[in-house]
Amino acid sequence: MTHPELTVADEVAWPVAVRLRALVDEALTGALGGAPAVCAVVPGRDVAIDSCCDGQAWVRIVRTYPVLPGEFPGGRGTPLDDGADPGAFWAVELGAGTARCAPTIDDGGNPPTSADLERSAGEIADDAGRIRRAVLCELQNVEQVESVWIGEQSSVGPSGGCVGQEVLVAVMTNICVCEEA
Repeated sequence: MTHPELTVADEVAWPVAVRLRALVDEALTGALGGAPAVCAVVPGRDVAIDSCCDGQAWVRIVRTYPVLPGEFPGGRGTPLDDGADPGAFWAVELGAGTARCAPTIDDGGNPPTSADLERSAGEIADDAGRIRRAVLCELQNVEQVESVWIGEQSSVGPSGGCVGQEVLVAVMTNICVCEEA
């Protein structure tokens, strides 16, 4: 999938989110539900699931915060004056997920079969496993990433005919926001 080149001033969260999106896109090639038609870094706290029947995958930036290596993934504030802690790193929390069409009542008013329901659950579990593997096995190899923490993986929906899953991930980056004098 081709993505437009953007010049984004955020050198902490954006590069990690874009790299995770590429890893998710690659991991979902050959997925049980097919490769998603849409795989993007998406804005906002909640994901607008608009393309689930064609398959939709996303990475979203949940939050960015300063952290000390021994305290990761816990966040903290840090002073920005002369007494500032020079050992602070930046942590980036991301959500990576997928959505697919949920089995629904057919035109005859019949509910989905057990086979349809199980197939849908299997597709979502396959997506989840592929994303989890990409996070655990590949994200730590990204140059800016010092450490990876994987959080809960939770279900999304069903809502509006869509069902999916999302995993929360935090990475500690080695990015310095201010250049040294």
